[in-house]
Amino acid sequence: MKKTLNGDWLFRQADKSDLHGAKVPGCNFTDLLDNGMIDDPFVGINEKECEFVGKSDWEYSRTFTVSKDEMASDEVFLCFDMIDTLASIYLNGKLIGNTENCFRRYEFPVKSFLSAGENEIRVYFKSPVNYVSDIYKKEGAVPNANGQNGIVHIRKPQSHFGWDWGPVLVPCGITGDVYLEFADTARLGDVSVLQEHKDGKVTLKIRAGKLALTDGDTKTSVSVACPDGSVLKAAGESAEFVIDKPELWWTYELSRKDVQPLYEVNVKLKKGRKLLDEKTVKIGLRTLELNREKDKYGQQFCFVLNGVPIFAKGANVIPADQFMNRFDSEKREKFFNAVRFANMNMLRVWGGGYYADDAFLTKCDETGILVWQDFQFSCQAYPFFKQSFLDNVRREIAYNVARMHTHPSLALWCGNNEIEQMHAMWLPFRDYIEWTEKFFYGILENEIRKIDTATPYIPGSPCGVGYNKGINHDNVGDSHIWSVWHGLQPMNYYRKRYARFCSEFGFESLPDIKTIKGFASEEDYDLNSPVFLSHQKCNNGNSKMVYYIASRFDLPARFEDYVYLSQVTQMECVEDATSHWRRNRGRCNGALYWQFNDCWPVCSWAGMDYNYNYKALQYAARRFNAPVCVSVEDSEGEMKVFVHNDLNGCVNVRAEAFFFGFVNGKVDCFDEKLTLKPLEVANVFNIYGNDVLKYSKKKNGFCVRLYSDSGEMLTQKVILLDKEKNIALPKSKITKKTEAKDEVVKIHLKADRFARLVCVSSDISCEPFSDNFFDLLPGQEYTVTCNVPEDVDEKALADSIRVISLCDIERERNIAKIAKNKLRVLSSPINIANIIIRAGVPEDLEV
Repeated sequence: MKKTLNGDWLFRQADKSDLHGAKVPGCNFTDLLDNGMIDDPFVGINEKECEFVGKSDWEYSRTFTVSKDEMASDEVFLCFDMIDTLASIYLNGKLIGNTENCFRRYEFPVKSFLSAGENEIRVYFKSPVNYVSDIYKKEGAVPNANGQNGIVHIRKPQSHFGWDWGPVLVPCGITGDVYLEFADTARLGDVSVLQEHKDGKVTLKIRAGKLALTDGDTKTSVSVACPDGSVLKAAGESAEFVIDKPELWWTYELSRKDVQPLYEVNVKLKKGRKLLDEKTVKIGLRTLELNREKDKYGQQFCFVLNGVPIFAKGANVIPADQFMNRFDSEKREKFFNAVRFANMNMLRVWGGGYYADDAFLTKCDETGILVWQDFQFSCQAYPFFKQSFLDNVRREIAYNVARMHTHPSLALWCGNNEIEQMHAMWLPFRDYIEWTEKFFYGILENEIRKIDTATPYIPGSPCGVGYNKGINHDNVGDSHIWSVWHGLQPMNYYRKRYARFCSEFGFESLPDIKTIKGFASEEDYDLNSPVFLSHQKCNNGNSKMVYYIASRFDLPARFEDYVYLSQVTQMECVEDATSHWRRNRGRCNGALYWQFNDCWPVCSWAGMDYNYNYKALQYAARRFNAPVCVSVEDSEGEMKVFVHNDLNGCVNVRAEAFFFGFVNGKVDCFDEKLTLKPLEVANVFNIYGNDVLKYSKKKNGFCVRLYSDSGEMLTQKVILLDKEKNIALPKSKITKKTEAKDEVVKIHLKADRFARLVCVSSDISCEPFSDNFFDLLPGQEYTVTCNVPEDVDEKALADSIRVISLCDIERERNIAKIAKNKLRVLSSPINIANIIIRAGVPEDLEV
């Protein structure tokens, strides 16, 4: 039996006496905001004004009652599902325990501290910033390139202290559920489920631990509820069931189902007829392996689900909010709607934030999305040689592996993010170097295997073939490729790289203008204003955006058009990389771009901004990640057209490729019907020589369309024959007709001439459109839809729709401004170093 202690609490800054209302779960920042005690740190340059919050101690308290019947329990446990981070907990004035790790659950036996009637709980939080500062002065650490030095000594999200996309806003608080648990006689421990797949059948071996509190005769029962409604039952703490006709768990693109089949394992512990404890675990029946075998290229890195090799398509996930208690069920639904919209089959939960929580994993289980989970170590050397720190981490590992390993969506345990890449900077810190290898290449996997013997493990990302061996080579393991953006290489540079798996690459853009209006006023609309520099955490980030925009487009005269151009530049770059790796499926096995989301309103690599506005990249991902799609490998005088099938079945399609005039439409046409085999990439057209060169680069383009066997157009891809700034795009007139019905607005569009990168927007709604940032050929008609939010009138939404294309962007043509910005970017010492490090293509590693 549980009694929640969530809800209304009181809090105060520890050195002040005034008490204020607080909400639990929550954190000190959101409580301060709710009480009007600080200005919104996400607005303007308020972030700096809130530094005192992380540098202060805080105290939370409340009263609660416990009945005589509850006190009759054999034991009472005070439980914190998450508490951030350095807390001392008092019951009725007595210290009952301390916490030191944000990433694990804490429970304390407290019956002897309670009394029937009213009780008081008080939680005192020490400043995480001051703690880190003090321990760094005392014990030192490798200097931190992403924020405060010494943060490796505290087990809380490292990005709280700042990152190259995140603010320095360091919260504390009771961030998860807190409750009393009343127990009699015994409790259940962790439930483990092993699967054996053989001859089309699945054997489940289930074991439940029991934790005795007092002597007493107890009985355990195990049941499995199957998707077809049948229930398997057995008595005892362990059970074995054979499922003759298993419904296998797949990613949604392989199952073609919106909801995946799950089996519900239920364990009950009873004393006589009294239920003492109960646990339920939902599992999916599947096999999942990470193929690391040697092949003709080097060494594979391919996920294999139920015997089917996967091309992983997705993105990296950072914390959904700097204050995670604000990530509620409504926002989670928007988050996963965006994942599905973008046709992603894998998410990497990055190692500088949080572990995926149960709600996140359950959503992935249900919808069929694989999860790559980093352990929470990133970009720095950690003091594993310190016994107290190592013991703390071991408890963190045990808790999270036990909690997560039964989820069918869990595809990989990854030891860390980019720690081996930082190795060269640690030379004076020999203990850190030695123990990094010991921990990630020995201790960590051994701790995992005590609980989880099945989920694949890699020591870190990127990874090669050994400690600091092969991590920067494309032909083995997993790669992070930052030659574009950080290394300032051309946007199509990725075509030179044949990564076996690329789990990080990306490109920055501005957030949606509606989000910008939330943190900046019009007088701040300058990329070099204090406000925009405060909301850009990457060194030279805003200048790099301008640098890359100018490489392809003319710079715009209006600030708002920088938003549009930065987003389409980001979109084109990430699409080109992903499509290249998909064309080389088998040699390349995955593309997870950096990054999926933001934790605050910021200029960043995200495809969706903090307010869930879809950027151009998010819309394009729906097209370039689609299981059946087209891509084009274009070069001077040649067009190679590919059709992709990521489904586990044959697909009949018709591919059409043609050149077109910007004014007159189709010129030459190539047409082919084909049956794509499962998981096939087919090169359907190779058009080269005079068939390409005879067309004017300034007046013509190339288009590929893919149709289903019923004649429905599945997708369209347009390739220009030169950069947009070198082309005389016609002034296209797009006629727009809107209709609103049944909470949906339809926008019917028709272009009289070629319209490049058509953008549909509304200034009163953040709801996504069915498509956006697409091309319209002369005379082409297209319909886009948008759901009407609850707080917006249908007609008002229809009237707010605005449509532009590239030809509507007023050009500045300021050569001096472009040259000055280019000089600023290329003369930066950090950029020079990155160019030297990241230029070229690494040689293959012999294996």
